Amino acid sequence: MKKILFMSLLAGAFALTACDPVQEKVDNNKVYSSADEILNGISFTQYSDEDYTTQAADGNYIFYQTNPGRPVQIYNYRGDGSMNLMASGASGKFVIKPGRGSDPNQTVYIRALNSDGSVTETTTTLNVFVKQELDPEIRLIASNAYGQKTWKWNTHSGITANGRDNCFWGNFGADGSWRNDDFGSCGFGWWGVVDGSELIEQLGHSVTGAAIGEEDNNATMVFTEDGIVKCYDANGKEIRSGSYEIQGWTGEKHDGWKYGTLHTSEGATLFPFEINAKSNRGAPAYVTDFQIFSLTADEMVLVYPDNGAFSGWSEGTYWSFTSDSDIDGMMNNYGSKTWTWDTGSGITANGRDNCFWGNFGADGSWRNADFGSCGFGWWGVVDGSELVDQLGHSVSGAAIGEESNDATMVLSNDGMVKCYDANGSLIRTGTYEIDLSTADAWKKGTFKTSEGATLFPFEINAKSNRGAPAYVTDFQIFSISNSQMVLTYPDNGAFSGWSEGTYWAFKKK
Repeated sequence: MKKILFMSLLAGAFALTACDPVQEKVDNNKVYSSADEILNGISFTQYSDEDYTTQAADGNYIFYQTNPGRPVQIYNYRGDGSMNLMASGASGKFVIKPGRGSDPNQTVYIRALNSDGSVTETTTTLNVFVKQELDPEIRLIASNAYGQKTWKWNTHSGITANGRDNCFWGNFGADGSWRNDDFGSCGFGWWGVVDGSELIEQLGHSVTGAAIGEEDNNATMVFTEDGIVKCYDANGKEIRSGSYEIQGWTGEKHDGWKYGTLHTSEGATLFPFEINAKSNRGAPAYVTDFQIFSLTADEMVLVYPDNGAFSGWSEGTYWSFTSDSDIDGMMNNYGSKTWTWDTGSGITANGRDNCFWGNFGADGSWRNADFGSCGFGWWGVVDGSELVDQLGHSVSGAAIGEESNDATMVLSNDGMVKCYDANGSLIRTGTYEIDLSTADAWKKGTFKTSEGATLFPFEINAKSNRGAPAYVTDFQIFSISNSQMVLTYPDNGAFSGWSEGTYWAFKKK
């Protein structure tokens, strides 16, 4: 940052000193002669909770107080090297939550603008708590496995507004007192865009009024575990950046409406503008406190009521995003997740629709996003009971209860797999891990399991091709979302030109 710009921000920040009933009278004529004088005139009290009620030597929530009262600016640096202004004024509060693996001894920078125009600066070190695991909400928004997560406009949002399906930015009407779990089924939508290019026509809501590349279905927004947001156009050029934190998350809905608040720096996210702010209040406006209507491993719906608060039945803005980059999260929901046979898979094989186990032909060099639309299918079963007729592919040759549409497979984030029959009796168990290093044009990675861990884990035609039935333990992850998963396995584990393979289609229970 240029020095002259920083000095302007510094002066502006100091003009707005913190208001606190315990703050002493502020002396704006004070000139600090040394860094030591700043440190001798400021105290820090650390707390373990965001309500600042429980003191802790390594607390992440910090209250500072100058004595005698003198405005200061407190900041640190983010992981990308940008300055993070945390607080300014004679007293106030700020939060330090380092990412996993960080040094608990965190450097804090303190600057004071003196009445003669000079700046006195110093640093101090605060020991704070560093979590070994991410908070549940950060796992969802930034990925526990990878430490960052890519989101883009959800062109399959399911939100219908003014007769248009799959809207992802627009306005809605609600009073914040009730909801369905799915925003799209609530009937709140008034109007919305269905393609990123349509946002160009909505630049009247933008603070800058300029198209910068977020007006594209392939624009992306990356959240990192250490509180950074970066936005990119369809070509991967950075167009926005800022910071974020999630406030008030408990995993339960607040007031029957929201799960918490996504608080960002100004202009951090994709198209972060309130709809109709100009017509309602005279000027376009950034949104920095988004209400989290829903957040899963692959979908996020944010809302903002007119001017920040519902007033009876009133207008609001919504944003719908999707992510396909967090395979761990989609597979086990960072807790546990139950899968069952996908009897609505969309896979057609040998004239039968919605097959979920069978064989296919491919060479592994190309794919469509949807296995069902690729035309790979050769043959398949459409009902769990039909697996009884396929026990010749089973290693044991015995029916154990997985031959039912209601058989389930539970994946937990500790790497365990447990399978149950339709009555809930345990029939299989094992372990798994995900290897993303194997991703290529065909697969997103490999789902590696112990032998016989999953539902009907058998390669088709292994007996006729190589003399004996065989377990599959290295499943290719062809596709996965929060609700559907397709696994594949080429004959004997590797494609050899155009060859036979086995597929499994599961859905979230």
